[in-house]
Amino acid sequence: MTKLIKLNLFIVFAILASLLAFNFALADITPEEEVEMEIKIKELEEKISAYKANINTNQQKARTLENEIDILDNEIGQIESEIQRIDLIIITLNSKIARKETDIREIERQVDLEKTALSELIKIISIYDDISLFEVILSRNRFSDFLSEVRSLENFQDRIQITLTEIRVLKENIEEDKYRLGLEKDEQFALKFVQEEQRLSLDSKKTQKDTLLKQTKGQEDLFSQLVEKTEKDVQAIKSRLYFLKGIISEGQLNFGEAYQYAKYASIYTGIRPAFLLAILSRETGLGRNIGTGTWRVDMKPSQQKYYLQICDELGISPDKYPVSKKVWYGWGGAMGPAQFMPSTWLGYKDRVSQITGNNPPSPWNVKDAFVASALYLTNKGATKHDYYSEWKAAMMYLAGSNWNKSYLSFYGDQVMALAAKFQKEINLFDNN
Repeated sequence: MTKLIKLNLFIVFAILASLLAFNFALADITPEEEVEMEIKIKELEEKISAYKANINTNQQKARTLENEIDILDNEIGQIESEIQRIDLIIITLNSKIARKETDIREIERQVDLEKTALSELIKIISIYDDISLFEVILSRNRFSDFLSEVRSLENFQDRIQITLTEIRVLKENIEEDKYRLGLEKDEQFALKFVQEEQRLSLDSKKTQKDTLLKQTKGQEDLFSQLVEKTEKDVQAIKSRLYFLKGIISEGQLNFGEAYQYAKYASIYTGIRPAFLLAILSRETGLGRNIGTGTWRVDMKPSQQKYYLQICDELGISPDKYPVSKKVWYGWGGAMGPAQFMPSTWLGYKDRVSQITGNNPPSPWNVKDAFVASALYLTNKGATKHDYYSEWKAAMMYLAGSNWNKSYLSFYGDQVMALAAKFQKEINLFDNN
């Protein structure tokens, strides 16, 4: 063989040898440490379940100061355990992300090496293309040398086809890995958001406990007086402000007014009013940026055409109506108290219009928003009125197809606790 061919063959074989030498970098934590963390996560999940059971048991008992403090202590313990669990999940997820990024870099390196090998193989083929068959035969001392080179040439051509296939497969693997990496990073952002919410909830529960102890001075009789006063003060419950953001014309609502809207939605959808009030209250709590964003800056571009369609149908200026603000973990752009995205709203607006008579309905109108939320929850199975069905519907309201992520379960728990509180208050003034 010529020196040039031998040199090119050397390069090709060196590249192929390099392709076989996979050397993945280690992530931040070892597999053994990951196993230990999984064990700790399961232990924390068992603690969380125990706290939930204690809370549920105590809620069935008569209201006493000792029992109320015990409920708050269990709620605090549950939230602290959930925060610890999320810390561990984030660490293990970061490790998986690091490994995935290393894998992607390695595959990209393989693609580059395969391309180089392919380039060298093509160069070898081109050398033969530049020489006539007669010249090749004459330049060889023996005919067997010529036959050997013909076989080598055929092998090169076969190798080109194999290399092209390998490049295609590697590229497909890269795309799949990048897609999965994106999902894992989205989950990482979601976990950090959940942690922020949990820390706020923890502070709230601690404040609630401190306030209760200050009001009662730790005395059971003072707590009984406080409970009795609260239960008798029906008017105070009705007139208490019901914080519902994202509305335009109605202004602030009191709890009694909000309950009437919830009852109206319940008549047509079967959703329990207390549960609907809890969902919308929790959405407002989660959406602290409701009404502070603009569609031009905070809304995902793919949603903007739907938003403009809604505004055009309502005959309003898109720049005057509020949407949720974009936050560090994702896009904003949700509308009104129900926090519907524009495309989702368009899917419900006709059914909302049939019930409320508003044509077109508005995501910023309280009645329309209550009915839209109730319809959405109906589709998620909340009309069964049992605890799990409502809890699951709440989870789907928050996370859609990711509703069963264990680290998000706090949301459903909080909605159901709030619904229980609202139900007690509704029972008080319904019976008076």
